[in-house]
Amino acid sequence: MVDGYPWADLAPEAVGLALGAFTAAGGDPARAMLTAVNMGRDADTTGAIAGALAGALRGAAAIPAGWAAAIGPARGSCLPSGAGYHVLDVAELLVAAGGAVALTGTRVSAG
Repeated sequence: MVDGYPWADLAPEAVGLALGAFTAAGGDPARAMLTAVNMGRDADTTGAIAGALAGALRGAAAIPAGWAAAIGPARGSCLPSGAGYHVLDVAELLVAAGGAVALTGTRVSAG
């Protein structure tokens, strides 16, 4: 346990699995998230990380419309500074903040 956080030992595995799913999916958000959650283990975490990476790379337009419609704004219970933000807005902010560098080294810009 690290400072009251009992899952710290899962982080290295979750990040590795998420990066693997993201890479295998070529950065496609739907494929990355589905690949990650279907690996099992800490599936919600790996899916979230893979989706965050893919969303930052491709922007909100790459998230399947049906999935986006099912997501509401963040409540801010874990990160108060995120309260009220919709995950798709955050993806666009990340892309706009400097673009994302694809696995090939190509810069991707918003919109």
